[in-house]
Amino acid sequence: MDTQEVRQRLQQLIERNDPLVKGHPLHAMLTDLPVGMLVASETFDMLDMFTHRPGWSFAADATTGLAALSGGIAAALGLWDYQAVPQDHPARRVGAWHGWSNGGVLALVLLSVGCRRTSHRTAGRVLSLAALGLLGVSGWLGGELVFRLGWRVQPAEQEEQLEVALRQRGETSLVEQARATVSEYEQTHTLLP
Repeated sequence: MDTQEVRQRLQQLIERNDPLVKGHPLHAMLTDLPVGMLVASETFDMLDMFTHRPGWSFAADATTGLAALSGGIAAALGLWDYQAVPQDHPARRVGAWHGWSNGGVLALVLLSVGCRRTSHRTAGRVLSLAALGLLGVSGWLGGELVFRLGWRVQPAEQEEQLEVALRQRGETSLVEQARATVSEYEQTHTLLP
C-alpha cells in the first residue's frame, strides 16, 4: 500500500456515515440506558420478592418496559454502526455476535414485559434474569470490539493504517515491537488473568 492508498483509506474512514455526536459513537452512549434499566428491574424484583410491597413490582415492571424501549433504540443505532464496519475488518465477525446476542437480550426483555402484563410474574422475572446474563456476554463482546479490535477508537483505526503501511514496506520489526510492548503491559496490569 503506497502513501496514496493510505490516504484514500483514511479518507474513507473519515467519510463514513456513522452515528456520532461530536465524534463519540451514539450507540455506545445509549447502551447504558437499557443496561441500567435491566439492573434496576432485577433489583426491584428482588425487593418485591422480599418485601411483598406492590410498589416494587410496579417499579420492576416499569423499568423492564423502559429497558425494552431504550434497548430497541440502542439496537437500531448498533445496527447502523455495524453497517460502517468494513467487510474485511476483524470487528465485523465479533460485531455480528455482539448484535445477535443483544437481539437475544431484547427478545428476552420483550417476553418478560409480556409475561409481566399477563400475570406470569415468575416467568417475567426469570426472563429478565436470563436477559441480564446474556447481556453480560454481549457486553464482553462489545469490550472485545473496542479494547481488543479498536473499533470506534479513532487512534486505533489510524494505527491500523500505519501498521499495514509498515508491513508492506517490510518494516515488521517496529510492528512486532509495538505489539510486544502492548502485550507485556496487558500481562503486567491485568487484575484477573
